[in-house]
Amino acid sequence: MTRQELDAVIDGQLSADLGLEPDVWDTPGRVTAAPWREDFRRRRYRAGHPFFLGHIRRGAAAFAVHECLLPWAREHLTKLEPEWCLDYACLKQMDDALRPWGWTVANAHPFFAPDLTCPPASAEFPAAWYEQAELKRFRGDGRWTDALAFQPDFPDMLAVAALDEGGQPVGMAGASRDGERLWQIGVNVLPPHRGRGLAAGLTALLKDELLRRGIVPFYGTAQSHIFSLNTARNAGFRPAWAEVWARPL
Repeated sequence: MTRQELDAVIDGQLSADLGLEPDVWDTPGRVTAAPWREDFRRRRYRAGHPFFLGHIRRGAAAFAVHECLLPWAREHLTKLEPEWCLDYACLKQMDDALRPWGWTVANAHPFFAPDLTCPPASAEFPAAWYEQAELKRFRGDGRWTDALAFQPDFPDMLAVAALDEGGQPVGMAGASRDGERLWQIGVNVLPPHRGRGLAAGLTALLKDELLRRGIVPFYGTAQSHIFSLNTARNAGFRPAWAEVWARPL
């Protein structure tokens, strides 16, 4: 996969989430505020209208909002600088505007995409691969809740596990089909086996396999989750976009 192909997948999915066109990311420094429109390609983490959703990507920012918020968004959000629009003061401003309507800022997170300049990963531990139909064996197993979601709107498609001497999984990375070609990676490592680099190793293996299949994997975490941020970096990911979204009070 080329860098141009990877960028096109990300640009297309993020714009579809907002109901906008991919060229919304083409002008660095621009902040777009628009009414949210349904798009059948969008990622569906929550039912119904998202009310307030923003992506920051390639130096531009775009917010899709409910019609009732549109006058405020066009007056205030378009004055922000994309690079700084998720600082606390800006998030507080967003939250203050949402609360009278019964909503609040739920979260603002960085997301990571593959660095295509990284060499392919190699397994330094016994590993097992599981295709979609094989993953049902792990349903209800609370050890793998970050790797496998078992959610109908973003089904688990592929996983790779690190095995112990007895052939049992001690760590697992899984990929869910959040978008048509933009799939999310999550990872769990059992406590006795942490600190060995398994999380980054499994994430890197899964990332490379998805790229071979024409899928763009992404990885998300909290800005304060240092261990997870280091997993992304060590697995060959780099920052690609940030998101802010709302939830009902």
